[in-house]
Amino acid sequence: MAAAAAVVPLLEIAVVCLGLFVWLRSRTPAYSVAAALSLGIMSGLGLLSCLLQIGFLMERPDLIPLLELVVLTCIIVINRKRWRLVSDIPKRLTVVWQEAPITGFTFAIALGYLFLQAVLLPPNSWDAMTYHLPRVLLWEQNHSLLLRDYAVTAQAIFPVGSDILFHLFLRFQTDYGLGVFSWLSYGAIVFGVYAIARPRVTPTIALTTAIVIACLPEIVYQSTATKNDIIVAAVAVVCVVWADRWLMYPTIESTLGLGLTLCFGIAVKTSFVLFGFFFMLLWLSLVVQRGYLERLLRLLITHWRIVLACTLPALVLSQGWLFLDNYHQYGTWLGPPEFALKNQNRDGLLGGVANFIRYGFQSIHLLQPVDWGWQSLTAGSIQAKLQAVYDGLFDPWLGRAGYASFVLHLPLEIKWQAQEDTSWFGPVSVFLIFPAVVWTLVRGKELPRIMSIITLCLVGVISYKIGWSPWKCRFFTPVFVGTGLCVAVFLQRLRLKTWGLAGLRWISLAILIYGCLYNFSKPLILPPNSPNSKNIWLQSNWTQNRLVYAHLYHGPQVELQSQALTSAKRVAMVGYAHYFPLMFYNPHLEFLLLHTPTGLEGSQAFAAIEPRLTEVDHLLCFHPHCDPTEANQNFNLVWKNQANNGFPKIYRVLANGIERR
Repeated sequence: MAAAAAVVPLLEIAVVCLGLFVWLRSRTPAYSVAAALSLGIMSGLGLLSCLLQIGFLMERPDLIPLLELVVLTCIIVINRKRWRLVSDIPKRLTVVWQEAPITGFTFAIALGYLFLQAVLLPPNSWDAMTYHLPRVLLWEQNHSLLLRDYAVTAQAIFPVGSDILFHLFLRFQTDYGLGVFSWLSYGAIVFGVYAIARPRVTPTIALTTAIVIACLPEIVYQSTATKNDIIVAAVAVVCVVWADRWLMYPTIESTLGLGLTLCFGIAVKTSFVLFGFFFMLLWLSLVVQRGYLERLLRLLITHWRIVLACTLPALVLSQGWLFLDNYHQYGTWLGPPEFALKNQNRDGLLGGVANFIRYGFQSIHLLQPVDWGWQSLTAGSIQAKLQAVYDGLFDPWLGRAGYASFVLHLPLEIKWQAQEDTSWFGPVSVFLIFPAVVWTLVRGKELPRIMSIITLCLVGVISYKIGWSPWKCRFFTPVFVGTGLCVAVFLQRLRLKTWGLAGLRWISLAILIYGCLYNFSKPLILPPNSPNSKNIWLQSNWTQNRLVYAHLYHGPQVELQSQALTSAKRVAMVGYAHYFPLMFYNPHLEFLLLHTPTGLEGSQAFAAIEPRLTEVDHLLCFHPHCDPTEANQNFNLVWKNQANNGFPKIYRVLANGIERR
């Protein structure tokens, strides 16, 4: 029944995205199929995100279905004579298929398998369990996007643009389909890269470029996830598609499309501001260079009514309301200063250089099978040699300079794991993308050169501003995805023979297949030292076991905690944990997530939250800092974990020693 409930939002998403596709195809001159698909997908997600945000900002989520109905009706009616244009998609795909049948068949099979993973498998990401998904349940519970009670700061202060899309499914009490937004973003990247490459290179090179970018390992792992990293990368690609369209045909829809997409990027992830700043600065310089600035201003003035009408969605999507609330609550736009500080590089230029070197070593990512093959031939490990070079030459000099403060205890470890959190972008990025960016920087022109400059600027800023941790690879997703145009013009310059381009596609497709089969969190084939005993389909009982990841890391705790909370009505949760499974599988309970102030421990930490415990009947404590003393008569222990020093623990909260009713 839960799986069937996911069909409704899937159909809604399809209608919205295809509706925008056919509208773009009907413009004069028509957008290419690839461009219209890429723009239609991400514009559709942006539109749905805006509708959901408006409903919650009004504190009337019950009105959201009405807003959706109005929008769907408008899309269907406006396009009533255009829906036949949907047939352009299979027609164009057939042409591409005929040009490279092996590539087309292999990629279609892999794309279909990734779709099954995205739609059928339960969510698994650590961050998704901790804040991406729990915050949606809190919004639904509180009927508001402005959370005053939270357990981890990210639940309250981060942009909501992509996370709020999960409401489309979670409101039906189903966690099927949650990965579809990442999968659609993956498709938008593929079509977008092809769309911006095709006017400049041959069809074969454009296809090869799209396949190369689509098969980068980290992109593959993110394509079925429930995080926002691939979504923000897709938004970046779509910005380039809009901007390229404007340079060819300056119209008001491409102007506003670019502006609203930039706003949506901010709504997805704060770090998108970096891409948006550099891209708009350089793109506007190109507009001025071509003498188009007056035309741009004239468009905005002539169509001022449409521009004014877009002000509301722009304000909603740009998250100005959230940043203002953060400033009001914490004194800064981005939340509590200590939260931002612990994620920053606090060692200045030395830290930036240190991080650049670390990322350089991590980016030499040749994949585990390559290392296995090398070991079988030489009895040595490439990973081990790289590790030895870093440990011997750089670590003594760099130390912990540039580290994020919360990972000072972790050394840099070079591991080529097939895992979303730690993987990088594979051997093709090393031997093709890096040279392409350098060549385009020196020899490229206009938009390709702009993308190479943006790539280097983003690498520099990320290294300098953001503290290093083993999981920062995700910040580079827009960087590598944005190099598609650089790769295309570089391949055009190399003048590779047909067999050379085919070989490059086959290597990329082999990496794609490897990513599909060995993905650490969704393995079809178990790699050595895997914590799983079966492949993901068997372990999840063919998707029926929705707690497969909770069981993997925490055993049957969710079931045991649910049993202990049978008589509960309102539960306080304190400490850092995977909140989502318990919250999702107990929809009848109301949850109060509480945050212990930074720097407080033991009885002081508990004293900070104790006054709020009069509002609940049970306390779920994940950490000793929130543990009431055994002598306190107002707390009765009803369950505790048999490992991990007895945590988590569940207490019944009493009123003057009497059970609350």
